[in-house]
Amino acid sequence: MSELRPGFLHSVNMAWVHSASMPLPRTASAESAGAFNLRDALELPSLALGSPELLTPSAGLDAGIRWAHIIGQDHPGTMLQGGELVLSTLPKFTEDRQDLTEILRGYLADLDGVGAAALAVEILPDRPRLIEALRTVAAEREAQPDAERRFPLFLFSQVVRFVDITESIHRELVARQLGMRSDGTTWDPIVSATTNLLDDLAAPGGLPEPEITARATALGMPSDALGTEPSFLPLVIRTEPAGGMGSSSGSQLQSLSVLIRETAAKLRLPALVGHRSEAELSVLIAQGDPARLCREIAREITRRRGQEALPRFTVGTAETAGRERTLLCESPAGLEAAAEVAASAALLTRRFSSAEEVPESVTLQGFWRPADLGLRGLLVHLSAGSTPHDAGSPVGWFLEHQLAPFRGEEGQRMRDVVLALVRTGGNKAELARELSISRPTLYARIERIERAVGAPLAGETLSALHVALLLDELRYR
Repeated sequence: MSELRPGFLHSVNMAWVHSASMPLPRTASAESAGAFNLRDALELPSLALGSPELLTPSAGLDAGIRWAHIIGQDHPGTMLQGGELVLSTLPKFTEDRQDLTEILRGYLADLDGVGAAALAVEILPDRPRLIEALRTVAAEREAQPDAERRFPLFLFSQVVRFVDITESIHRELVARQLGMRSDGTTWDPIVSATTNLLDDLAAPGGLPEPEITARATALGMPSDALGTEPSFLPLVIRTEPAGGMGSSSGSQLQSLSVLIRETAAKLRLPALVGHRSEAELSVLIAQGDPARLCREIAREITRRRGQEALPRFTVGTAETAGRERTLLCESPAGLEAAAEVAASAALLTRRFSSAEEVPESVTLQGFWRPADLGLRGLLVHLSAGSTPHDAGSPVGWFLEHQLAPFRGEEGQRMRDVVLALVRTGGNKAELARELSISRPTLYARIERIERAVGAPLAGETLSALHVALLLDELRYR
């Protein structure tokens, strides 16, 4: 096996470079000419000083690197897009396992499937069985006819600081990314790296503070946002495709994530943007006004709408008085709460018949808070599972009993009185003005409602009727 040390690249056998006549995998040099590649990475002191041993010398070193990830999971492929340098200590591959060779084959096949650029593992001498299994699997790969087309496999036999490696690689890649426009693809390595950071933060046990700081710094977060004071405001953007209901396509979500990151950069607002699910994006704003970002995103989408397919979306935050910001290490909880608000708001806005029904505060700030949802935020979930004539459900039973008198033309006038009574807080003079009727007519209508429901139109009776009318309105939309 070949041991790689500082300066080793000056004597690399150029026969390792892929032949132009061979079909190249996704990360090959033909696709990434001029990009930051494995040769560049191996010259970085943070990586070269760890003396990585190349276990698969037939593999080329010209594959472009899109990003570097520290991954501890035993199925890393689900976290990758392709073209990444994967760093791992293989923590779940313990010495007492009897199937080390087999699970290593599966691990490498997983990386093959997503087109990883390379794998570098740190395995110390106190794990001899794993080292032996790794060398066995590496030899098997070397014996394959397509060995030169497979990603390189490196072994660190001493302790290395993966955080330093990722930080130096990320610094190089971010500098290049910010210095040039996209080549037309919506894949964004910064969004991909942010997604992995947020996934790792949400995993059981989270991440150590030094690693959080290093990875967030490499993604452009200012040092004063990574201290002991809560600095990050979580937002979740829930999308629907431009063409209709359902989950937005991957390309639409990718395009939106890039648009948001670029908009934040243009406004000089430090923000982390990552994918949360097939229909959601996570945004953590480190400093600045979130309303400014949301308004600018809306303007940019309006400008681009005729040029590219961008999804409709709803923005939610768990921001409340006295609890606005969070530490980065605690952001998963804030994002989860923001996702609940966004889901409720998206469900609610589908029931609105016009934009005028959106609360003014949402229109001004560009996102929903828990306070903006109000009672409808709860009721829309209760009404979602029932149909207008489903009297057998709890919601249907409640409406059947509460709204029996509120049918027909006269029932509609009674509904108007109840809803206006709630809006005016019971002020009869203001209520009469809003309904454009005289005070005697108003009193007559209130008396008629009280006879119909068998109770004074106040207190819990008024509250129950108000809830029933809102539920009924939401169910029929």
